[in-house]
Amino acid sequence: MWSLEEILGRINELDKLGGLRFMTLHVLRKEPKTGTEIIDAIQWHRKQVYEVLENHYPHQVRKIENGSIMSFKPSSGSVYPMLKKLAVEGLIIKNNDGKYELTEAGNETNKRISGSIMQHSLTEPIDRSAIAIETALNEIDSYISFLEDINKEKLIIHEKRLENFMERLQNIRKT
Repeated sequence: MWSLEEILGRINELDKLGGLRFMTLHVLRKEPKTGTEIIDAIQWHRKQVYEVLENHYPHQVRKIENGSIMSFKPSSGSVYPMLKKLAVEGLIIKNNDGKYELTEAGNETNKRISGSIMQHSLTEPIDRSAIAIETALNEIDSYISFLEDINKEKLIIHEKRLENFMERLQNIRKT
């Protein structure tokens, strides 16, 4: 499991490598949108990702909020030139009503890049229990690794607690 800093770093890196293009294709997958609607949709999606991260890393998110958190709203100075480029590449078209729409090539690119990852809408429920279980198991694994590195003599006084933990884990495994 990645730390919050790693996740945010990956999101920022995705932006540098063309994540805005990716997010634009993603937000256009259901319906055409104007440039402003695209900006708002990307901002909304980024906030949803942030809220999911905040739910799973509350102390870390608050700790790094000031300064290193990604910008939620992409600038029009980056979105509109990118929209023109996507149109030239044949991935989107601009309709007479001013809305941008994915072309067949845009739909195929979107599916190829995102697969099943981004087909999930952030408005639909996410199986948070699976994420929480994975997070808990990663934490336990980290603590076990820590305890394995400690001088065994220092653990002797905690033997009863360790036995209790092992028993509880075995009970979880049986159910």
